[in-house]
Amino acid sequence: MNNLNFSKKKRLTSFNFNIVFNDPIKSNNKYYTILSKINRRKYSRIGIIIPKKIIHKTNLRNKFKRIIREYFRLNQYSFIIMDYIIIINNRNILKINDFFSKKYLENIWSFFKIK
Repeated sequence: MNNLNFSKKKRLTSFNFNIVFNDPIKSNNKYYTILSKINRRKYSRIGIIIPKKIIHKTNLRNKFKRIIREYFRLNQYSFIIMDYIIIINNRNILKINDFFSKKYLENIWSFFKIK
């Protein structure tokens, strides 16, 4: 059975953010953008960007980070081994309920799932 933890090694550092930004594979939908790049590790890593300009309140930014992190944690072994940066790019995500925001998240991650 796979270990479904989210340890510190599965987070991108600021140096690794720059590496992914240099030449990313890009996928986006109405609310999310994912930038990714193949890494040489045996596991995927994730970085999350939620601009203050998009979501002003800290508690809401943290809520979305928890949702994204939890989705990644539960599905990490079904993704292609890459470094991922996920960005929330639309303020209207606050107007939809959690169910639909998770559906949009599943939709964008489906591009990177192992088939």
